[in-house]
Amino acid sequence: MCDKVTAIVDGLKDEHADTLVIETVKVGDGDSRKEIEESDLKVHGIIAKNAAGEIVTTVEGHSYGKDKVEEVIATLAEAK
Repeated sequence: MCDKVTAIVDGLKDEHADTLVIETVKVGDGDSRKEIEESDLKVHGIIAKNAAGEIVTTVEGHSYGKDKVEEVIATLAEAK
């Protein structure tokens, strides 16, 4: 994730800590490039996975805000 989206996600972690495990990874760290490639994102964005590690949804880029991040969190919560 880019710094902008990471800040938004980090701001929501505590709010959802009792229902979801939320992790952020900067592009280039760990296996992020492989994860991006396997999720069909072109550059970077959000890769939201369920507890089994399966992709639930993705969001390309970083031209979105808190509303979109909350939508992804709601989608993950429903997929639990």
